[in-house]
Amino acid sequence: MSFVASKIKSLRKNQFFKNVAVLSSGTAVAQLLLPLASLWILSRLYGPELQGVYGIYVSITGITQQIACFRYDYAIVVVDSDEEAGGAFVLSAALAVLFSALIGLAMWPFIPSLGAALRLTGGAEHTLWMVPLTTFICGLTNALNYYNVRFEKYKVISISNIIRVSVMVVAQIGLAFLGFGYWGLIVGQFLSFFFGNLRMLMTLKGRVHRSMFRISFLKKVARKNVVYPKYMLPSAIANNLAINMMGVFTQMNYGGVMNGYYSLINRILGQPLQLISNAVSQVFLQGASADKHNGKKLSKTFASTTKWLLIISIFPFGVLLLWGEPIISRFLGEEWMPMAEYLRYLIPLFMVRFVVMPLINSAIALGRQKATMVWQFFLLTMVLIPSLLTIVIPMTYTQYLLAASLPMAAAYLIFYRFCQKIVKSTA
Repeated sequence: MSFVASKIKSLRKNQFFKNVAVLSSGTAVAQLLLPLASLWILSRLYGPELQGVYGIYVSITGITQQIACFRYDYAIVVVDSDEEAGGAFVLSAALAVLFSALIGLAMWPFIPSLGAALRLTGGAEHTLWMVPLTTFICGLTNALNYYNVRFEKYKVISISNIIRVSVMVVAQIGLAFLGFGYWGLIVGQFLSFFFGNLRMLMTLKGRVHRSMFRISFLKKVARKNVVYPKYMLPSAIANNLAINMMGVFTQMNYGGVMNGYYSLINRILGQPLQLISNAVSQVFLQGASADKHNGKKLSKTFASTTKWLLIISIFPFGVLLLWGEPIISRFLGEEWMPMAEYLRYLIPLFMVRFVVMPLINSAIALGRQKATMVWQFFLLTMVLIPSLLTIVIPMTYTQYLLAASLPMAAAYLIFYRFCQKIVKSTA
């Protein structure tokens, strides 16, 4: 038997990668094939300026949705009993409702001034009203995702991903033809989460009971798992600010058209590859937690996951690095040609993030939430400094991308090395 054939055979027998395959197969269909196929149409229906408005909405909700559950959604996977997991889910959903309502009330008096600061004019500032609604629906999505991960319902998550993106593509194309403009992109995404959640909600039947809604029980769950909001909430805020800040500063300093280019790069690279990375991340977290409870070694899984993520990343990033210009001009249209230059500067960051992000969960599973929080703030600093410097020091957009993306990539590699060391030390 050849070396390659033997490796493929051993990979098929590996339960970890079987679970990843179930999740990522649906993710591949939902988040790669469907959106990429639809971009030929969407890039012509929604130009750079409309994509820029959509991009600022995605950047803001990308931050708020991760705060919505106060990171009690992570506790759903790692708590000891199924009853406590149900309580963590109910607590996460309740916090998402309260946090979203609070955002709406806090934004109410400041919508015009926020719109002006973000260069959202001509009615585009009213899209900010979708932030509280999207925060809630995405917070619920996170809680449902982790609840299904706990019970290894990977097929359910995969089907939900397919439903979500199918709805988004159909809605965004349909609403564009109806003349909805940037609202078509925003409403289409909201509807995608709504319908995707319906499938995952079905798994709650028979698992979530009335007793889990008792205030005294929820307080007990909250106190027992306070480490997640205490350390992981600041960490989540820092991480998502770091990831989404480039889009916000692009909009504020370089305008909607430039943010449209950046937004579409995220749509082509960031979102699909992040969801493949998340598929690995969810299974890795569940497996790492199980290994910890059972006294098994995590170092082998850590090393093999690193290897396969590297292998998977080489092809898409390599193709875009070498042939980005002809692909963009033929697939997206001449209007999007400037995007090819910016894409080259962002590929190193996206590639490093794709490989490292799932493996950060090893630190979480081994109880290093405080170290993870410190690193997330370091990551935020790496992008915050060059972003703030654009206010006082004139930079071209390519200079800004380099100044922000390369330090971020270095920060990811530093924490990867830290995770590698702590995994080996516990082996």
